[in-house]
Amino acid sequence: MPVIRSHDVTLRGSAGDLNIVLRPLSDAHLPLLYRWNSDPEVLYWTEGGEDIVRSYDADTVNRIYGGVSQAAHCFLIEVDGVPVGECWLQRMNLSYVSAQYPSLDVRRIDMAIGEKEYWGKGIGTAFVGLLVEFAFAVEGVDVLHCFAEDYNVRSVRVWLKNGFRLAHSEDLPQPQKGTRQHHFVLTRSEWTETSARPIAVQDEPLSRGR
Repeated sequence: MPVIRSHDVTLRGSAGDLNIVLRPLSDAHLPLLYRWNSDPEVLYWTEGGEDIVRSYDADTVNRIYGGVSQAAHCFLIEVDGVPVGECWLQRMNLSYVSAQYPSLDVRRIDMAIGEKEYWGKGIGTAFVGLLVEFAFAVEGVDVLHCFAEDYNVRSVRVWLKNGFRLAHSEDLPQPQKGTRQHHFVLTRSEWTETSARPIAVQDEPLSRGR
């Protein structure tokens, strides 16, 4: 039985001169997932909690992606044909967040670029834009509710550049890397409006994930 529940959706876009393709994630990509999830520098940015060196073993990776993929579209991120990371559009799995939107289809986006030479090239902003369009225009999602801890300025800017608004922030128990968790929200009606005009993004980070 496959570990990852796959699908048949492929999304295409670009970041400057770079061609981006989001392909269905499958068990064929597990070796890449094992490598990215055993790199402490990658995990520093994708995982919350204490600032410690961590590495996920194969069983843990199988459990994470096998579980998430049951209620998500999981994608491999390719840039000019090179696999560089993964992302997913997932039904909201936090009950306290879902409770804020009774009777609505609420989902979250999570992401990780595992190939570090592709960091800082605008790729995250581009593929999140593809996921946002897929969520609202194809899946009919009502609300996207996403997260970033304050230390992860790059993640914060990805949400802002894609038209998300900061709904609220909450203090995180200490000690850990972040001091506050930011909640970013975008509704289908907001996306319909903002997709027709440029998004203004502040240059200064907020008070500073998947």
